[in-house]
Amino acid sequence: MWRRNPALDGPPLLLLLLPCALERFELRDRAEELLAAPGAVAVEPARISYGALDSLPPPLAHSVARRQAKRMRLPGAPAAIALFEAAQAPLAIALEQRHPGAELWELGPMTVPALGSAFALDIGPAGDLSGVWLRIESLGIASGRLGSERGL
Repeated sequence: MWRRNPALDGPPLLLLLLPCALERFELRDRAEELLAAPGAVAVEPARISYGALDSLPPPLAHSVARRQAKRMRLPGAPAAIALFEAAQAPLAIALEQRHPGAELWELGPMTVPALGSAFALDIGPAGDLSGVWLRIESLGIASGRLGSERGL
C-alpha cells in the first residue's frame, strides 16, 4: 500500500545541520542570524556524533544517516540543506535523497568535492549574508525580510 510521505508537506525550509549544540557553535551568531528567518530550522547532532559517523566505513555511515533522515520530523519540506563540516555529508546526502529537489549548501570553511553543492559560502568571514538571503528568497523560503513573503 502506498503511503504519502508527511515529510514532504509544509512550507519550504532552510535546514541548518549544526555540527554541535548551538550554544557551543563557533558560528553561533551567524547561525542565529539565519535562524531568525521563519523558514529556517536548526538540527543539532544526534547521539551518534558526526565524528563517529565519519569514522565508520562509508556504506555503514550512509546507512545510519538514512535512518537518521527518515526519523526526522520537520515542520515543512527542506528546499535547502546546509552543512558546515565535511563529516555532515552522509546526513546531508540522505536528507537530499529523502527530499528530492532540495539543494545542498556548504556554509562552512570546507568544501566537499563529491557533494556537488548548489551553493557554497563560508559564512564565518563573510561580511554580509546578502547572497544567502537572496538564495533563500529565490527558493521561496520565508526569510522574514521586508517583502520576501509577498510571492508566497
